[in-house]
Amino acid sequence: MIRWAREVEAGQIARIINAAFEIEREFRRGERTSVPEIRELIERRSLLVAERDGQLVGAVEVRVAGARGYFGMLAVDASSRRGGLGRALVEAAEEYCRGAGCTVMTMSTGEERAELIPYYEKMGYRVTGIEDSTTRAFKRVVRVVKMEKRLSP
Repeated sequence: MIRWAREVEAGQIARIINAAFEIEREFRRGERTSVPEIRELIERRSLLVAERDGQLVGAVEVRVAGARGYFGMLAVDASSRRGGLGRALVEAAEEYCRGAGCTVMTMSTGEERAELIPYYEKMGYRVTGIEDSTTRAFKRVVRVVKMEKRLSP
């Protein structure tokens, strides 16, 4: 079941996301997210979660900016990967954005996470650009791959 996150789940959601992004530890400073950041996303109704057998097993951030939707921090617990849950979370984010009037869905990933690009391409996303990110979240310059997908009505 995919639903909006609840404030009481902030700690558990942060753990799931941080574990999924552990692979980025080589170039990322600290954790991917924090409990306060997750609480803020929940407050703004910007975080969907996946629940299976009463346990949280995934999460995705979703935002609307005019006709453009965005998803990020897609994370699935290691015990539930390879079962279509990531795709289901992305589809739920797309459906929410479509319902909010979005015609395009956007996302970005690090170029070093090359295995993710074909994953998103299979869901209809295409690369629209690659740029350097010098955000302080990274230990060094990281190349960010921007992707988007047209949302049909």
